[in-house]
Amino acid sequence: MFTHSFSQKISDSLARFSVSHANTLSVHPFGIFMSRINTNFQLKADKNLSVTANISGGNIWLQRVKSDSPINKSDRNEVSKLNWYNRDGMIAFLNNAPTKTTKFEADGVIRLYQIQLNLPLSDQHEIKVNSRMFSLDGGKIPTSIVTNDELIEWFHSNVAGGENPFARKAFEYDQAKIRYSDEEGKTFQINSGDFIFSGIDLSYYYYPQFKSLEERSIYTNFGAQVGANLNDINPSFDLGLNGTIIKSIHLERERRFNVGLSVGAMRMQVLEYGEAVQLITRKNLVNSEFLFEYLKHYKNKSLLSFAVSWITQNSFNKKSDFETIILAGERSTSHWHLALSHLYDIRTSYNFMISYAKGDFSYSTYFREDFRVNNAPDTQGGIGVKYYFK
Repeated sequence: MFTHSFSQKISDSLARFSVSHANTLSVHPFGIFMSRINTNFQLKADKNLSVTANISGGNIWLQRVKSDSPINKSDRNEVSKLNWYNRDGMIAFLNNAPTKTTKFEADGVIRLYQIQLNLPLSDQHEIKVNSRMFSLDGGKIPTSIVTNDELIEWFHSNVAGGENPFARKAFEYDQAKIRYSDEEGKTFQINSGDFIFSGIDLSYYYYPQFKSLEERSIYTNFGAQVGANLNDINPSFDLGLNGTIIKSIHLERERRFNVGLSVGAMRMQVLEYGEAVQLITRKNLVNSEFLFEYLKHYKNKSLLSFAVSWITQNSFNKKSDFETIILAGERSTSHWHLALSHLYDIRTSYNFMISYAKGDFSYSTYFREDFRVNNAPDTQGGIGVKYYFK
């Protein structure tokens, strides 16, 4: 979740108003088990204690795929000589050579629930404590108006994407399951109706207030984050750092543009306290987010915000490993392989956000779209409410 507050260059009567955006982190079927950087585009530390509630939902569609990775170097070299989509015959060629096998499939709507307590310490310091939970269901109407299978397939068939590009029509609609087996044979399965407490994130933010920068309406903040993953699938602690810079452009009639860049890095599984399933092979996740926002303050002491952001993150798995794996699955469409192949690609998405603040409350909604369409998810939406204690 990130919040935008008016700077000291705006009158004191406006400075105490702020607008917040709902948490837009992807509800990826692996990401929900781990801590990830929450980018912070806040100009100043909040002056009052506040609590934020966020609900996100995204439709996941990942057809069942198996991956075999040869253990012997000579076998890996042979596999790498072929393009990945021509390697399915290599299993017979290897003639029972030792391999590591991964299996993965996911279907349904993941709903992520977050409650965050924002604790201001001073004008330059604050702490945020965020709890995260999630559930899985089939995504049927009316609880899933935008993210149900039938509407998504109708959109692709009649508006964009082409007829049946993602194989949903080849299987039953509105199912709910996540099944995964790692290279060591450790497995997990989530079924429809399951509700899981994922973990708690503790974040500290410092707002240095560089005078020379703020005279030019440029603001910075730096954060450190510790994530405690309190679930049976990924029992571990993650550690992250991030930094943000924002340029605020003031206009007439109490309007402004904010342009910001945030960069963060998270070290996964710094400490493990149980036997974890190997979800990803990359230990360092690096992300960046570019934000462009328009804000307007009204005479009734309310604030309206329209924002667009672009997010990138490095791949969950090492790109080099993709050169030596053999993917197998039902080739129902050209997207049959995405359950595992997308783990080796850079992740990108766009967020479109609208927020409104008045009095002690701030409300927001957003729509998230991954134009690379990796179905994990490619479409996501959410809402958020923030309350300030006086």
